[in-house]
Amino acid sequence: MMACSSGPSALEARLEQVATSSEAPEVGVSSVAAKPAPVQPQATPPQVGSAAEVVLVWEGISPLHQSFFADPASVQQLSQDLGPWLTDTANVYVRFDSGRHIGRIELRLLPGQGVGLSGGDGNRVELYKISPLMQALARYRSSVAARFDTRVQAFRVGIEAFRGSQHCRFGVAGKPPPDGTVLDLCVRVNGEVRCGDAFDGYVEYDPKTAETLRSCLN
Repeated sequence: MMACSSGPSALEARLEQVATSSEAPEVGVSSVAAKPAPVQPQATPPQVGSAAEVVLVWEGISPLHQSFFADPASVQQLSQDLGPWLTDTANVYVRFDSGRHIGRIELRLLPGQGVGLSGGDGNRVELYKISPLMQALARYRSSVAARFDTRVQAFRVGIEAFRGSQHCRFGVAGKPPPDGTVLDLCVRVNGEVRCGDAFDGYVEYDPKTAETLRSCLN
């Protein structure tokens, strides 16, 4: 387990505020950013391999809460849940922005690391393929919350990826706390919100956005 620099103690004072605004649209983003996808087909797990090694990276997390998120039982479950979908170490960033009162648990997807996560062509993206990863992160969040601090349920879960100059961020939608089964059709590319339309088994974006998202998941 890798632990980066400890964050400020502001987390202790801010968690109550976060808990009342779970999955709310971010500052400056219209409510369309929470546009959920309808029920999508279940992604078929690839051949089950060994559990993924989970590396936790802290940003703005106090030492006390680092110990909560590093709970061996919770991390072990996350490791097993992510294992079939990743070929390498799972770098999970646990962040708290005290200025914006937003907590996040995000998997950073490295190039070529995902197993069967990128699909579609043209303006189509098979976004539902990342639902198992989102569900794994949501279960991890719920485990930590149930064992130590229920306010942790307010943390958002997601996936981020850097591909050259492109930064993609994928999120979830649904009734708080989202369990990862419903994906947010609106993604962020270099901080800009790009929304798509859901169809049977895929989501349509403009062709350039679709190509960028498939690249980020590849």
